[in-house]
Amino acid sequence: MKDAPQAPGFARNALFNLLGSVLPLAVALVTVPIYLHRIGDARYGVLVTVWMLQGYFGFFDLGLTRATSNQVARMGGAPHAERESLLWTAVVLNAAFGVLGAFVLYGVAGLALGHVFHMDASIRAEVVPALPFIACAVPMATLTGVFSGALEGIERFGPLNAVQFVGMLLYQTLPLAAALLFGPQLEHLILAAMVGSALTLLLLAVTVARVFPLRGAGGPARRHVRPLFGFGMWVTLTNLVSPLLEAADRFLIGSVLSANAVAYYTVPFNLATRLRLIPAVLCRTLFPRLSALATEHSSALAERAITGLAALITPVVVVGMLAMQPFLRLWVGAPFAAHASLVGEVLLAGVWINSLAHVAFDKLQAQGRPDVVARLHVAELVPFIALLWGAMHAFGLVGAAFAWSVRCAVDGVVLMWLAGYRGAFWRRLVAPVLTLAATFALIAAGGWPTWTATPAALLLVAVACLWAWRAEPLIADGVRRFATRLAGRTAQRRTS
Repeated sequence: MKDAPQAPGFARNALFNLLGSVLPLAVALVTVPIYLHRIGDARYGVLVTVWMLQGYFGFFDLGLTRATSNQVARMGGAPHAERESLLWTAVVLNAAFGVLGAFVLYGVAGLALGHVFHMDASIRAEVVPALPFIACAVPMATLTGVFSGALEGIERFGPLNAVQFVGMLLYQTLPLAAALLFGPQLEHLILAAMVGSALTLLLLAVTVARVFPLRGAGGPARRHVRPLFGFGMWVTLTNLVSPLLEAADRFLIGSVLSANAVAYYTVPFNLATRLRLIPAVLCRTLFPRLSALATEHSSALAERAITGLAALITPVVVVGMLAMQPFLRLWVGAPFAAHASLVGEVLLAGVWINSLAHVAFDKLQAQGRPDVVARLHVAELVPFIALLWGAMHAFGLVGAAFAWSVRCAVDGVVLMWLAGYRGAFWRRLVAPVLTLAATFALIAAGGWPTWTATPAALLLVAVACLWAWRAEPLIADGVRRFATRLAGRTAQRRTS
């Protein structure tokens, strides 16, 4: 492992990852209405179900994507032949597990789409012949994951995000082209999507061959299997448990309360959790560096990242809490907002601590401790469901949101403690925690939104911004540079 930070380029990599996360949302906003208009709601619903099945069966990757990224980053000073041997070992393993997953998906999808999901017989007749193509998506996804992990490990996020964006465009637009050329039948759309996946895999393989690069210097080796599996199996366990922790609230709400309650909860939940795009981009960029650095340097980098992330998102969360009810009233109407706004405000508190925990999560995994994260999430599952059940019966939707945020708080505190952060680290977070608590108290007391409470709300926003200014020098430097440029342009206009 290296003992000093890697070459600069972190901000550029973060920008690449941000674009790679945001641009697909823009494409989806454009293509979804076209899909609905061209193929109809029913066919689009089945197509989304197919995509969901393919995504879920990505767990046949068995964590080897992240394991590849971690191991490649940790081998930064090793001979190229050793890194290439590791990559080819991961390729062979993921190809084998992908083929196994294809057979399993073929059986499960045949049962689910043929007998479980409700659909017209004509639509079922369209999708069943496409099952072999659906199954082929699994090995393509597992191989795509390994090649992506290799590029992440060497921090080549520019080429990686470019290929992934092109692949996403192919995956979204080729089915539309097939619908225009051959009609809306699902077998055409699914085949076109699989062609998009195959082209993406080919483009990614060519990119890895040139950028990694692949020179034929080393082949698969048994010595790499155990490190890859040892890391990957714990990541797989985390990937299996995390969706349960993430979705248990909505499942129980639908089972215990009502379908309307699910809507009142899901809309603010989706709004609040959009904020996690920021830590997701940061952590994707951080992970290979945290993997490559020695423990003390990794801890220092992660601690600075947590502080900087807190400085960035604390004002955003304060504003989000204050804006939740007015925005929902404007967007979906006052009756809906009356049920959903307090839910969203409680959830934002959980999102704040969950965002910081992302860094500690990645730091532990990067330093070879994925078992710690997996064990913690398994240990949280039963107590969380018990708390969720009790809080929901006592306080309804707000109780469910409270249980979710409490689980995030416990998870975040424990992860950061396990990551080695003590004393002064926690004292730095007291100010933002108190600011968030005061914001929530203002809202819960019924004092917001009113004109008389506006000065208090503005004061809380100012306090959050002032703390961010003092906590993160980069924010202060950025504001100063912006102010200097603005003053310079103003002076130039006056003189001209």
